[in-house]
Amino acid sequence: MIMKGFKLSLQYCLFILLFGWIGQGCNIINPHEQVPTYIHVDSFTFVKDSVNSSLSTTHQINSVWAYYNNSPVGVFDLPATFPIPAVGNGKLTLYPGIALDGLNSFLTTYPFYYGDTGAIVAQPGKIINYVPKTGYYKAAKNVQITQGNFTGFLPLTGATALTYDAGVYTITLNQPNDTLSEISSAKTYALAIGADEYLEFDYKNTVPFYVGVQANLVGSGYVEKIYLSGINPSDHWQKFYLSLKDFVAQYKADSYTIYIKAGLDPGQSSGKVYLNRIQILYFD
Repeated sequence: MIMKGFKLSLQYCLFILLFGWIGQGCNIINPHEQVPTYIHVDSFTFVKDSVNSSLSTTHQINSVWAYYNNSPVGVFDLPATFPIPAVGNGKLTLYPGIALDGLNSFLTTYPFYYGDTGAIVAQPGKIINYVPKTGYYKAAKNVQITQGNFTGFLPLTGATALTYDAGVYTITLNQPNDTLSEISSAKTYALAIGADEYLEFDYKNTVPFYVGVQANLVGSGYVEKIYLSGINPSDHWQKFYLSLKDFVAQYKADSYTIYIKAGLDPGQSSGKVYLNRIQILYFD
């Protein structure tokens, strides 16, 4: 009985020692954590370009890419509240993010929008409301495809045309004759290999439509047309950003043509696609 009691006491002592060692180990592995400061961002304020008035003032910034003292904090859907490891005075940099090619699963910073940088004083545990500003870089240039009553697009044979009325460009589809529209830009555009170049426009639509690019080689008869992205119906105005960089890198050509195609779905008797501010963005 004495031996049994001794074994229990020894086990108890070993347990206490082991528990104490683990507790000390935890204190070493997980020291007292710094209480973060929280930043809340509803949206970006967009600043109109004072030099190039033809640049669009509409945007669809749906995410923020955050950096604190040049170190990445994370990417967050807007509106967002996120922690930063602020100590004393620091520098907060926020870049506007977009959905690449209309896909919400592919978020990226837009190369033509500048970021916002400001000083932040740490307020551990508190939320700082921050309103970042952005706009086009001064070096950003654009080519307007649509201008005034010039739609900038021609219909393919037998297809419904793009029309202009009261500042909006419209594709109108009706059964039984005008059920398909396929239009191409009236002009071709030279695009640089390896450069950031985007097609951007505003849209609202009751039927799906598709955006494509054609590569043209002068004198060889080589033409490659590919529809790169499809756009689902939207009952409100949205912004679309299509990157042309990968297509141009793969299909090197003398010039490029922009295509838009829309058609009625089975069972639909009519539909419309509204477009505005169709332009190509590039850096000079």
